[in-house]
Amino acid sequence: MTENIAFIKGRFSPAEAADVLLSLINDKIKFHTVKSLNLRHEGPDADLTSEDRIKELKEAKKIIEQLVLSAHKNAYELEINSTIDIKLVENPVHNIR
Repeated sequence: MTENIAFIKGRFSPAEAADVLLSLINDKIKFHTVKSLNLRHEGPDADLTSEDRIKELKEAKKIIEQLVLSAHKNAYELEINSTIDIKLVENPVHNIR
């Protein structure tokens, strides 16, 4: 089963776009930071996926900030369209027979 949900859709002022997008990015960075800290307690071989994702999100944050500043300087709005695709997948841990 898969669901596609329109998450963000519309035109935004630079301030509105910054508020929406940077809030989302910052929440995701916080999520992965906590996850990474929890994994460090499991040992040095713990999954580094969260640390990699934090780097990606910080780069995306820089791009967003540049776009927002450019829009502000040029008196533009930002049109943002974001869809979330959600798919139910089996959890291999719970399928052991």
